[in-house]
Amino acid sequence: MSLPNPPHPPYTSHPSNPSAASHTAASHTADDGAPPPAGAAPQGGIPPLIESTARAIASRVGPGSWIRRGVTVTDSDLGPGVFVGFRSQVFAARIGAGTLIASLARIGEPGAARTVIGRGAWVAARAVVAPGVRVGDGAVVAAGAHVTSDVPRDAIVVGAPARILRRREPVEDGLPDIAPVVSIVRGRAPRPAVLPDGWRVGPDGLPDAEFSGGRSVVIGAGLIALGRPDGPSPLGGVRIGDGVRIGERAILEAGGGIGIGAGTVIGPDVQILSSGHDLNRRSLPWRVGTVSVGARVRIGRGVTIVGPCRIGDGAVVTDGAVVVADVPAGHTTAGVLPGRTTLATTA
Repeated sequence: MSLPNPPHPPYTSHPSNPSAASHTAASHTADDGAPPPAGAAPQGGIPPLIESTARAIASRVGPGSWIRRGVTVTDSDLGPGVFVGFRSQVFAARIGAGTLIASLARIGEPGAARTVIGRGAWVAARAVVAPGVRVGDGAVVAAGAHVTSDVPRDAIVVGAPARILRRREPVEDGLPDIAPVVSIVRGRAPRPAVLPDGWRVGPDGLPDAEFSGGRSVVIGAGLIALGRPDGPSPLGGVRIGDGVRIGERAILEAGGGIGIGAGTVIGPDVQILSSGHDLNRRSLPWRVGTVSVGARVRIGRGVTIVGPCRIGDGAVVTDGAVVVADVPAGHTTAGVLPGRTTLATTA
């Protein structure tokens, strides 16, 4: 996920259904009977930021929260300072203060038993949390994991179905707090992306990144791209070689830098993440995770790539894989483990 990058206006600071939503924060307590993690909840007084094409229906969204483009939140209660990444879905859920939800995650189901996620938790990219599950304060749900049973406080769970990998013992420096970032975003002027000559990018996207590279690049509709060298890392930005093809609805979170070599073909619904969070601190601070994709690589539909990692020239990544480690040149991979199962805890 990539918190420090601003959205590309227009956006709205109010839910799409104001009559069914409130900006006041609910009172959240630990769901497993333990005291909450050290550190106060993010401060109130900052209205939630709900971007265009996001929907908050029959839901409360707490102050200082940030709901990104393409998100659906229905019949849910989000505490203060909650972040929900691009195109995620949250149904019938209670989300505690300071929890971070990465892009393309799915929490709960419409009309099903309520899902509860505690304070300061982290649900990583493409993770699924089933209805009725309780995820404890400070827990981490790894990228691609599928949670079907309760998760204890500070546990890190991986796989499909999810299992406990280990327990966090973080430095107690307070809950994640995105409110300062939300304040900065509100006052930042739009910076439309400048595309290199000869590139073709489809409509209905958010190309809010610095792009550079070769010729004859084609990117499908619905692109979301973030990251610039003047952001949280000077490595930020998207660098693409000659003749690259990227399918529809790609998400390129390039705050830590993404490079794609010449002649590479990337399928639709692919997500590449060049940043993560430091699990050793309660506040889950952002950290760089640069992704380098070589030349003539083939990446299938629905793949998630989490940096830091390098994919060598001529490699093949099969449909639905979750990649969190280096892939040697010429190799074919289904990810760390096949399908949705992964040991990723960095995005």
